[in-house]
Amino acid sequence: MSEASAMDPHCAAPEFGHGHFERALVRAVRRLHPAPSRVLAVLDRGAALLCEAPLRRALATLELPARVVPAPHGEANKTWEKAGALTRRLLAAGCDRGSLVVAVGGGVCTDLAGFAAATTMRGVRWGVCPTTLLGMADAALGGKTAVNLPEGKNLAGCFWFPEFVIADAAVLRSLPEREWSCGLGEVVKSAMLHGEAALRRLERATPSALRRPSPELLAAVKAAAALKLRVVRADPREGGERALLNLGHTFGHALETAAGPRRLAHGEAVALGLLVAVRFSAGQGLASAAYAERIESLLTRCRLPLCYPGALPSRARLTALLARDKKASAKKLDLVLPIAPGHNVIVAGAAPRDAARAIEEALGMRTARG
Repeated sequence: MSEASAMDPHCAAPEFGHGHFERALVRAVRRLHPAPSRVLAVLDRGAALLCEAPLRRALATLELPARVVPAPHGEANKTWEKAGALTRRLLAAGCDRGSLVVAVGGGVCTDLAGFAAATTMRGVRWGVCPTTLLGMADAALGGKTAVNLPEGKNLAGCFWFPEFVIADAAVLRSLPEREWSCGLGEVVKSAMLHGEAALRRLERATPSALRRPSPELLAAVKAAAALKLRVVRADPREGGERALLNLGHTFGHALETAAGPRRLAHGEAVALGLLVAVRFSAGQGLASAAYAERIESLLTRCRLPLCYPGALPSRARLTALLARDKKASAKKLDLVLPIAPGHNVIVAGAAPRDAARAIEEALGMRTARG
């Protein structure tokens, strides 16, 4: 990697800590050059209870013009319309080309704020303070920003790398049960990409340790973040290796869109996508049946779903959703298939109908059992 690329914002590592949000935010903003003309903090209402007071103290300490802008909460609000409304609120709050947008919240908040920052006045600087396990392990890292369209998930978006990422584990204690599952779906995916040691770390952790900011969980999250950082540094705009981070996502996004966010959250959909991928890989003779069973056991240990909620969509419906996947090209898919811990391959040119059949074979049986 060149010295120039090493200085790019996308190479900034997340700053992990416990109870350090206020201090870390002040430090991060003060390090910026040039200093921002104002700070516009986009605050997820789901994070306001724990984060609003320290956020306002940090803004007061900075002694810069600042405003706190509320952000909608929940996947149903990650839309083109909500992104536009947020952009207008930023402009009403005085956003100019020298402003800094700071996203404080979960994945929906960081996606909306990042997308708004990228498109407002052709791009203003932004920073990320993820408050969910999913955000710390994956969603807030790597510079991807996007909103959903009726046709599919994340179909409108861009790469816009944040200036800093601050991850305070103390805010995780307020996460609802379902949010833990969402984060663990991405943590399992990362472990499959990382290798044997990462998988064993999760397998050794007790289920209760995976539902609180325990040393075991934080070690897994830091490993997931480090893996993503390494991959993004090597391939910032998904021209090659970064595509491996889509493990479980092509299948999962189709299921997530079909079910809707109330029935299937993102991390839950990723877990189902991982199950489909490893079972399909085993069926193709690429992965062993033992590896597929191991991943299923790990998903169960993490209390992640193994069944689609309700009747599985028709093959025609799944095919249509897969064909509209943002990574599809010429109506073909590049599927990431797991072979063994740390060994995954990209199978180029898969037909959406074949991918839909893989979902049927993996989850149709699971639904029948359920």
